[in-house]
Amino acid sequence: MNYRAEYNLTRLKYDCSQIQDRKREQGWSGVKHHLLTPELFAHPNKIWLDIGAGSGTFFSDLATLHPDRFLIAIERCKLRGQRLVRKAAKTEARNWVGLRGNAIPALIHGVPSERLERIYVMYPCPWPKNSQRKHRWYMHPIMPHLVRTLEPGGLILWASDQQFYIDEAKWVCESIYGLTTLNHGPIKANRHNHLDQFQGGRTKFERSFLESGQPCYELIVQKPLPNAHLLS
Repeated sequence: MNYRAEYNLTRLKYDCSQIQDRKREQGWSGVKHHLLTPELFAHPNKIWLDIGAGSGTFFSDLATLHPDRFLIAIERCKLRGQRLVRKAAKTEARNWVGLRGNAIPALIHGVPSERLERIYVMYPCPWPKNSQRKHRWYMHPIMPHLVRTLEPGGLILWASDQQFYIDEAKWVCESIYGLTTLNHGPIKANRHNHLDQFQGGRTKFERSFLESGQPCYELIVQKPLPNAHLLS
């Protein structure tokens, strides 16, 4: 390990220790949310959640391909979020909803534990500066809630055009949260990521990156099943 990599790991370990600092989460505890109502989680089907869903094209198409799943897409940006809500309202597939708003307080307060089968974090802002590290999803106080809301055996699917982001997320997911890596590295079709059904790319960002020759990377991690160590 070179000095730079060793420094990054040391810093990463320290920053991860701060995730559990309740003061950071308390900043969101009083923020009201109206997005994720209990009725959504009364749905009988398994639930997939897309955080930062853009205008919703990916989940709109995915809902058609997977009618046995209930999909929830959230987008914070006003314009993209408005398009998402309109798209969901007009779609013929009734097994997904599009919501505009801040996913952070909604996830903290609105999602029951072990209710989500899949969580998609597709091309989030990488916050590349070291001073911005605390804003990355895997370094944010929301991360324990992503794990909490995931059912045993459930997946978090990360994608980014920044390799460092995926590599750091892998270390955090494995070392801090005990998640199992199913796939890591340059994106390629596998049985989890739907790339065989979206060969040009799943999202607008992904299509743009791939068309321009920009490498894209993914991380797929799984929450262990109870007593999984006894089965190995």
